[in-house]
Amino acid sequence: MPVVEELPNNRTSPVVIFCTGGAWMIGYTMWGALLARALTAAGMVVVIPDMRNYPLVYLYTFGWYYFIASDRVSLPYDSKSARQRVDVYRACTHNNGRQQQEQLDGSDSNFNMLVEELLNNSPVVIFCTGGAWMIGYKMWGALLARALTAAGMVVVIPDMRNYPLVYIPEMVDDIDLAIGWTKTNIAQYGGDPENIVVVGQSAGGHVACMAIFRNIQRKIAREIDVVATEGLGVFVPDDDERNTNISSRILEDDALNDAWSASDLKGFAAISSPMTLGSVITHSFRRHGLDDAMVERMFGFKKDEYDPCLTLHNFQSVDDKEKFLKDLPPISIYHGTKDKTVPHEVSDAFYEELRRAMLDENSISFVSYVGWSHTDPILEAPMDGDHRLHKDLFNDVNKWTTSPCLIWPNDSKVNDRLCPHFMVKLSRFVNPF
Repeated sequence: MPVVEELPNNRTSPVVIFCTGGAWMIGYTMWGALLARALTAAGMVVVIPDMRNYPLVYLYTFGWYYFIASDRVSLPYDSKSARQRVDVYRACTHNNGRQQQEQLDGSDSNFNMLVEELLNNSPVVIFCTGGAWMIGYKMWGALLARALTAAGMVVVIPDMRNYPLVYIPEMVDDIDLAIGWTKTNIAQYGGDPENIVVVGQSAGGHVACMAIFRNIQRKIAREIDVVATEGLGVFVPDDDERNTNISSRILEDDALNDAWSASDLKGFAAISSPMTLGSVITHSFRRHGLDDAMVERMFGFKKDEYDPCLTLHNFQSVDDKEKFLKDLPPISIYHGTKDKTVPHEVSDAFYEELRRAMLDENSISFVSYVGWSHTDPILEAPMDGDHRLHKDLFNDVNKWTTSPCLIWPNDSKVNDRLCPHFMVKLSRFVNPF
C-alpha cells in the first residue's frame, strides 16, 4: 500500500492542468502519465482531464436529438424483419405558425387557426437514407429531420433491410411498403397524405427512385394484364397456366401498389445518388472494394433492370413511355462536385436523360454544390451551420405541395453550427467519401 506523506497545514501544492493531445481524435488521459510522474515528484498536483474526441462529438449531437430532444416515434411498416420500421418526426408547428403570423401582421387573431391547420395538414417528407445498400440506417437522417420539422414538416425516415440480408429488389419492396404505410397512416401524426414528397440520399435515392419507377411500370403492366384477362384479343381461354400467372402477378402487384401511386406524390429529390449504373459508377464501386461480381449479387443479378437511367430507355412502345412520364412526379437532383463515391457526372448524365425524355423541362432541376463531398449535404454542411440542401428541399416542398405556405425558421438552435468549424474541416480532410 503506497505511503502518502501529508503536507504541513500551512503549505499548498501548485496545480497543473494538463490537456493531452491526440489530433482531436485519439486523445486520452493516460497520455499524460509521464508528465504527471515527473511533476508530482516535484510536489505539484497534476489534473489531466479527458474529453470527447472526434467523431464522438458528432455522435453525441446525433444521439441527443435522436433519443431525447426529437418528437419521434418508431413504428413497423411490415412484419418480415425488425428492420422494417419507420421513424416519424412530428412537425414543430407552434414555432412555424407563430413566425408566419408575425410576418403577416404581428397579431394573434389567426394564430390558433394557423397552428391547427399546420398540426393536421403538415406536408410530409419521406427521406430514404444512404449506406451503399449495406450500412443504411434510419438514424442517419436525424439532422435533416431536425431542420425540416422545425420548418413545419412531418418527416418519415424508413429503415430497410440491407445486403447481404436481402438483395436490392427487396430493398425496393421495403421502400414501396414504407411509402404505402405513410400514405395510409401519416394523418394520425399530423401529416397530410395528399402532400407527400420523397427524398433519397446516395443508395437511398437510388432505391426510392426505383420504387417510384417500378410503381409506374407495374401500373402499366397491370393495365395490360387486366385487358388480357378480359379477353380483349390477348387472353387465351385454354392456357390455364398463363392465365394463372397473370392472376398471380396482378395479386402480387396489388399487395405493393394498392396503397399508393406515383402520381400521388408531389415530388422526388435525389441527393448524391447513383442514378446511372454505367462505367463511371462501376469504376467507383471498384475503388471502394466492390468488385463486379459482388455488385451483380447485390442487385440480385438484375442490375440493368434496376438502373434508373436505363429505365428511361427501355419502353416497349411510345404509348408506354407517355404513360410512364405522365405519372412521374417533378424531380430535383442535388450533387456535390467533389463527391468521390458517386461522381458528379453520374447525376449530370441522369439529368440530361430526364431532359431528353420529359416533355416539361420545368418539372426537373439540377443543383450542384461546389466543393461538397458525398456526405456534405447530410452531415458536414449542416454540422457547420450550412443548410443549403435543407433550404433547397424546403423550397421544393413549398413549390410542389398545396400545404399552407411554410417559412424557414429563424431559430439559432436550428441554423447555427453544431460543432467547431475546425472539426468540420478536419472531417472533410479525412473523409473517404
